[in-house]
Amino acid sequence: MKLSNNGLALIKSFEGIRLTAYKAVPTEAHWTIGYGHYGPDVKQNMKITQAQADAYLKSDVARFEKAVNENVKVPINQNQFDALVSFTYNCGPGALQRSDLLKLLNQGKYKEAANQFDLWNKSGGKVLAGLVKRRVKEKELFLKDLPKETKTASKNTNVKTYQVTKQHNGYSTAADAKSKKNKKTTVPKGKYYVFNESKGMINLTTKKGVPGSWINPSETTTKVSKPEYYVVKNNDNLTKIAKKYKTSVGTILKLNPSIKNENLIYPKQKIRVK
Repeated sequence: MKLSNNGLALIKSFEGIRLTAYKAVPTEAHWTIGYGHYGPDVKQNMKITQAQADAYLKSDVARFEKAVNENVKVPINQNQFDALVSFTYNCGPGALQRSDLLKLLNQGKYKEAANQFDLWNKSGGKVLAGLVKRRVKEKELFLKDLPKETKTASKNTNVKTYQVTKQHNGYSTAADAKSKKNKKTTVPKGKYYVFNESKGMINLTTKKGVPGSWINPSETTTKVSKPEYYVVKNNDNLTKIAKKYKTSVGTILKLNPSIKNENLIYPKQKIRVK
């Protein structure tokens, strides 16, 4: 997922813009500049342009988007994603990874996770009014328009099962599964619990009561072709064989690591061509 314009505006509203390096808290190890860009690359008395501040912002946002996408294992909507990126932008990927916020979220406890925002309001051991306000806004955004599955899934007592007969693409949301966009993982063949259903899309999980990945049952999945082999005949060469099977010599060599020289193949030799 990517940060929305609304999420970017939230970050910019709290970070503000400073074109000269500063320390918000004297005890911080590094200096800050631009839209809250913080790190060893920022030096005392350093100055930048608006264009440089925008470039830092773009780079930082991409880094924190990646952190959220890699660590969140349950379906979330755009509002929740934006709130988490804002939180991570402010507190850092390490804080997200070790937080109870992430732990509870990945257990499917969305509302309990939201309450964790309130605890991250200190810097240098002191409660800061600016952080209190930021956490309130992030929490409000996180709880806005929660998907139905996050409100009702815990009430399901009769757990259905679903047999996946062919590997499917896995998605974070029902909307992504329906549009077949933003594939996040794959769902192998096997028996799963149904966590939720929405407009023909199904959320499958291996653990009862814990959200998993959304699949689109009607989606045509990529078939894994069986290996094809060819027995070399007299006067054969790899170029001729590759042309026959509509592949390349390079591909055949990769499939047959025992062939060290493309010109050294022999009759009755069995080689893989696909």
